[in-house]
Amino acid sequence: MIPAKSLVLFFAATAAAFAPKLSTTRDTAFPLAVWKGGFKDSNPDYDYSKALSPDLSNLPITGNLDNIDKITRMQKVYWPQFSWQSVPGDESSRLYQMFAQDISRIGYDDAGQIWSIICPQRGFGCDLLGTLMLEVTVTGVRGWVDEDEPSPAVYANLGVSGVVWFESPANKNPLLDAIEKAFDKKKFPFSKANAIKVNGHLPGKPYEDYFPLVNGTDSKFFHPTFAQHWDEAYSVASLEVEIGKQEMTGDKLVDEFNTSILKIFNIVSGNILTEGQKVAWNIWFNEPEVVDQAEWKEHAEKWLHSICVEHEYPDGDGGEMTHFDGKPFEPLEGTATKMRILKDFLIANSDLVKAHEKPGILSFLKDHLFEKKTNHIKK
Repeated sequence: MIPAKSLVLFFAATAAAFAPKLSTTRDTAFPLAVWKGGFKDSNPDYDYSKALSPDLSNLPITGNLDNIDKITRMQKVYWPQFSWQSVPGDESSRLYQMFAQDISRIGYDDAGQIWSIICPQRGFGCDLLGTLMLEVTVTGVRGWVDEDEPSPAVYANLGVSGVVWFESPANKNPLLDAIEKAFDKKKFPFSKANAIKVNGHLPGKPYEDYFPLVNGTDSKFFHPTFAQHWDEAYSVASLEVEIGKQEMTGDKLVDEFNTSILKIFNIVSGNILTEGQKVAWNIWFNEPEVVDQAEWKEHAEKWLHSICVEHEYPDGDGGEMTHFDGKPFEPLEGTATKMRILKDFLIANSDLVKAHEKPGILSFLKDHLFEKKTNHIKK
């Protein structure tokens, strides 16, 4: 009998052998120095060929903004293809969505050491609350890039958290306007700075904050044609994170409000941030480019504060949530469920909620939503 691990390696090797070849044509705006490399080979534990799972444990984890002065090369991510199960545990419910393009990028030096990975954002429309933004925020990274052709490669460890906040449209709906005015904007998630945070970890190991970014597409699930970019991309890597617990602030009202909004967000997003959810994404890179460190810092600062111009995605549409056959995702629960979640929050915290008007939309919802009206019946 062939061991299970051998079968996995056999099928992985077979898939790699017959995979379409990636385009390596470079079209950069500025001249790029000849690739130097060498960091991957500075320790035998780093390389795929020297270990089944490269070991980077002797490298420090660094923050995305800590070493911009060391970044000389980058690969932009024009095709960040995310996938997850809208009903966790049910593969037939798997969703596919491309997040906003040309936000994410990987930055490294001439030897190939990675110093920064900027991840993308995505807006989710909610009929009740306008646009809810999600960003996959990188909390730390270490790793290497190898540009040697014809087989460019990458390996990294990174940690992430999912952050959610309101991105108010120009024409606010009355409910969102009431919520913003009723609550202290310095504490509640009306900006990315005060976003709801949900931690991520290595699948199956909640005590491991960091997980691997590896070569190739994720082998654990099917990738429809519309989610593949072999003819456009320079290279591709993939990763998977398990969603952990909501990070609490210690303020009862803020935490209960955030929990309610997270429930509503998971309805409209297909449970992407439900605890225990496994979110995977294939990162399709563009050709290597030279880095202007001033531009990199400006780019990082810009997206640190969210998509702020008409809620549009730079250089292309982020795409819709669909199933493998292209059928759009339809939430299982509608507006009534979302309103009930909000009302339950208002009732549970009625002594802390301060409406901004008399009687106030929030007070009205708390007292009358879903209640049967009898004032039209003659006594």
